[in-house]
Amino acid sequence: MAQMTAILRQKLRQRLQHWLAKKFTDNTNFQLNHSTLLVFPTRYGFWFVALIVLLYLLGTNYQNNLILLLGYLLLSVFILSIWFAWRNLAGLTIQVSPPAATYAGQQVQLPLTVQQQGSYQAVQFAFATAKTKVSSSQQASLQWTAIKRGHYRIDTLLVQTEYPLGLIRCWSYLPLQLHYWVYPTPIEPSSTLSTGVDTKQDSSQQNSVELPDQLKAYQAGDSIRRLHWKRLARQPDSPVVKVSEQQPKADPRWLQVPPLQGTALEQCLSEVCYQLLELEAQQLSYGLRTPAGDLPLGQGQQHLQQCLQRLALC
Repeated sequence: MAQMTAILRQKLRQRLQHWLAKKFTDNTNFQLNHSTLLVFPTRYGFWFVALIVLLYLLGTNYQNNLILLLGYLLLSVFILSIWFAWRNLAGLTIQVSPPAATYAGQQVQLPLTVQQQGSYQAVQFAFATAKTKVSSSQQASLQWTAIKRGHYRIDTLLVQTEYPLGLIRCWSYLPLQLHYWVYPTPIEPSSTLSTGVDTKQDSSQQNSVELPDQLKAYQAGDSIRRLHWKRLARQPDSPVVKVSEQQPKADPRWLQVPPLQGTALEQCLSEVCYQLLELEAQQLSYGLRTPAGDLPLGQGQQHLQQCLQRLALC
């Protein structure tokens, strides 16, 4: 029986959300009015109505005007609660901004801007994983913890109030259709990556070693100042000249995600995420190889976001 009730409530909620979605033309800026607000008694409101009915029956049965007067007074309070609850949300303008990308285990924030010509009290915003209350404040935010990496969407935001006495619930569903990313938690690898050049060598040692791509065979017309005199002393039959005296730059980095599963995959993604952030901070070029495909070498915030998004979907 409880399962059947939950299914019926879920279907009714979906129908209401679909019906209200047609009333809004913008998915980020909403204005609540009589055509987008729903009003219904709360659980306490139903008990309050039952009390009013009981007082009316007692008053008419025993012809007691005081009991009838009390019943009419409570009925007036109930009717006024309907008006105040509706008026608390009517005319409310809500602007929703997309959440910023974050890492697993950190907080996700959904910024809200609430505006009203008059004052409003005890307005609650909620969806599946978070809720917050706002009273006479223009800036607010929904916060929740990102549990798992991935690409998520927020389809519907619930805005409701039970002001002033908790007898009446006035609410609406806002069709957001927002997306946000949760990247793997950056974890420093146990072994340091090689950058292609041993940075621990002394500069004197680096300057004294000539790499093969810095030398070429001597040809007629080459300046004698560029001759490699030390090698010429050892091999006078094969003179060579220096092409460049600059040390080569570090090779671009290729980071790879092997086809793993479970805890091993999550550990690998976290380490690769850390390495991507480090390479971007060092302004080095980097690429990413995953089972889903490769991302070419590059750098910059846009390239970093593409790599992190690829990790989030692995």
